[in-house]
Amino acid sequence: MNFRTYDGTKQIWDIKWLNALAGTWVDFASEEFGGVRFGGQSIIYVFKEPVAAHAYTRATYTNISKTHFTWRGEKSDDGKAWSEFMVVEAYRSKE
Repeated sequence: MNFRTYDGTKQIWDIKWLNALAGTWVDFASEEFGGVRFGGQSIIYVFKEPVAAHAYTRATYTNISKTHFTWRGEKSDDGKAWSEFMVVEAYRSKE
């Protein structure tokens, strides 16, 4: 489960994920990695990977509309060289 909140005073997004197996919170919008960034038509954030075999994950949201977005996951062991590991096309239900 993850939570996304917007801090209007600081004008930043805060994204946290609850790792239910470990009972710990993971900060997905860490200022250490630049927080949540808006790059033209995309939203990007990087975090230290709490469960996968690689060290870092970069999440990028593109093609954002009222009914759809594309989520691209990339992995890295050094935070410099990235390789794609997953692409999700998400659509809003018409129900």
